[in-house]
Amino acid sequence: MKRAFRVDLKKLILALATCGVLLTSFNTLFASYQVHKNAFIKDTLHANRVYATKLAQVTELFLQSVNSQLNVSAYHISQRFDDLNAVNQELERLLSQTNSFDSLVVVNPQGQIIAVKPDLDILGMSISPAQLRQVKHQQPIVLDPFRSPADNLMVSPTYPIRTSDGKYLGFVAGGIYLQGETILSRLLGRHHYVDGSYLYVVDGQSRILYHANASRIGEQVFGNAVINEVLKGRVGASEIVNSTGIQMIAGFAPVPMTGWGVVSQRPMASILNELGATHKAVIYSSIPFTVLILALILVVGVQIAKPLTLLAKQLATFNRQQSDATRIFAWYFEAANLKHTLIQSNRSVRRVIKALDTDRKTDKLTSLHNRLSLEYWLENAIRNEVGLSVLAIDIDHFKRINDIHGHSTGDGVLKELAALMVCNARSDDFICRAGGEEFLMFLPKIALNEALCIAERLRKQVFEHTMPQNIKITVSIGVAYWQGNTTTIEEAIELADQALYRAKHTGRNRSCCIDAV
Repeated sequence: MKRAFRVDLKKLILALATCGVLLTSFNTLFASYQVHKNAFIKDTLHANRVYATKLAQVTELFLQSVNSQLNVSAYHISQRFDDLNAVNQELERLLSQTNSFDSLVVVNPQGQIIAVKPDLDILGMSISPAQLRQVKHQQPIVLDPFRSPADNLMVSPTYPIRTSDGKYLGFVAGGIYLQGETILSRLLGRHHYVDGSYLYVVDGQSRILYHANASRIGEQVFGNAVINEVLKGRVGASEIVNSTGIQMIAGFAPVPMTGWGVVSQRPMASILNELGATHKAVIYSSIPFTVLILALILVVGVQIAKPLTLLAKQLATFNRQQSDATRIFAWYFEAANLKHTLIQSNRSVRRVIKALDTDRKTDKLTSLHNRLSLEYWLENAIRNEVGLSVLAIDIDHFKRINDIHGHSTGDGVLKELAALMVCNARSDDFICRAGGEEFLMFLPKIALNEALCIAERLRKQVFEHTMPQNIKITVSIGVAYWQGNTTTIEEAIELADQALYRAKHTGRNRSCCIDAV
């Protein structure tokens, strides 16, 4: 009779067949998600293309305005080119009249700077041969980005200066900084989205002229398909992965006057977040009866899975924390059987593991930690990068004790010394027997000077303490410090050993230290 009413996995599988309802719901939701995703991406591609085109036009208009301003100044300068005071007055007038320029210079046909405003230490200098080649056609042009003598990255629109009879006298150039709060950053610095979207501008050599991340200005970008397209004079949009590995929706447009390219990008993640919000609305508007069915199946599924899940967690974590499988409500046969087996096996395995773990990590003679336990402790110390001091401790003339009093007495001395070290240690300190009569003590968050004081206190206590059979011993101690990030902890231990050797060679029964590493 009991077997007939027993709940087993076979019956549960038949009951869970109702989950077929979920397949239909999920299929509908998935199809809806894909349709909306494609629509969102298409709309964003269009919006970024339009936005990039708009800013490219704004940049073009700004450069045309700059060109007109330089044209007027070039005319006035040509009338009184030989009068440097008049030339400087014209530069001051233009600089005070507009905020388009950060500096202005006049350059003669040989490339020498003959006037500059504001006053900078570049008067009399010559422009680079590359810049001189750029202006050799004696036409208005925007020089390629360059570093000024003041180490400012800048671009410079230029306009030729000619007399009324057409004689070429040089050119006037306006300097526009690319870094900091500049006219370009004010024109381009605000994006119509505030979700990680950003905009950048590149010149004809793929160098970044403007970027939301100011540290990237001046960087030359290679292998970017969008930049390659916009520098060919094309307007468009596409999905790309940026230089930091983030998937983006990018729109791009060129600035015809300079050959620059404007790229507007929005993270795909922000689109998917917006899509997720829309998709939630679709889910919330689903048929109530379907929601009710899903809720019932969910409740039943949770109740079935709950005991198995809890038992699996107990099985996975029993080696890291104390488990109590007796509190799990196993309401069907397989779960109840598994629960009973797990409880019995956990009890047996924990007893064995605890005994073995304690045995393999403990020095049998002194009950201190051994080398294996030291390895685990050092791994944790290295991972936490907490500075610590190292004490290397060695009993002076220990072989003489064994030779005179016997090894059993020597063992008693080792035990007594271990007890003294434990009494002097904090709860966070770590003491291990390194081998023979050598010990290591690690003092977390203790500086070198303080550790040396602790070592001296321990040394004096050992000197004053009477060991078994009224034996008096002394110890030599080497002290070193590990800062946690400048070198390996093994090197700190080696320095402590070197300090110990120094203590041995300078008379024993003393503490020596090596400077912090």
